[in-house]
Amino acid sequence: MFTTTAEEPMQGARRTGLQIELKGLLIPISLGVMALLRFIFHVPIWALMIMCAWIPIYYLGYPWMLRRKWYAFEKEFAFRFQKGEYKQLLELYRKQWFLRRFGPKSEMLGKLGLIYSALERYRDAEQVIERAIEATPQAQRDRLYFNLANVKFELGKYEAAEQIYRALRPDSPYRHSSQTYLAIIDLHRGRRTEVARRILEREQKRATGQLKQRIEQALAI
Repeated sequence: MFTTTAEEPMQGARRTGLQIELKGLLIPISLGVMALLRFIFHVPIWALMIMCAWIPIYYLGYPWMLRRKWYAFEKEFAFRFQKGEYKQLLELYRKQWFLRRFGPKSEMLGKLGLIYSALERYRDAEQVIERAIEATPQAQRDRLYFNLANVKFELGKYEAAEQIYRALRPDSPYRHSSQTYLAIIDLHRGRRTEVARRILEREQKRATGQLKQRIEQALAI
């Protein structure tokens, strides 16, 4: 069940802050360890220089590799998703061990949620998107909330879906589509049917893809 609490943003901020602080301490801690090895245990300078090799690798090589792999994956993902090659996308995702381990967790989980949704594996999509939301800062969650609401809608969890649609920010780019889904839910639940039908008949002309299909199904009731 989708729930939010006032503690969520604070918990996320604490986790992020802790990671940043630890990363920032890596160099001073390493320098302290090397000073200890040099002056207490008299480790040779050449050995200490070898130990320092991790610094350019971690701060230069690692980000370069991450950006390179992420760019290639995003490009391939967009191409295959547009072509409807969802099963191939799932295989591609499973092969991305480096990105799944070191890449942006929320983005990777969000993409996996999209794949599961496209494959109509809605229960899997629900679990994955909820994990993606937990890994995403509060201010950047609108897209994931909208995707989660759509998944809950497909699972017939209309009350939970409605709760999320209505909770989206007024300036959210997904607000308009949410209003359309709310009209569909109203028809399914037999509420405000006349208003809901007027909204859906108006939106039917410009809707595309899955949303258009859901509108047509709702109007056929």
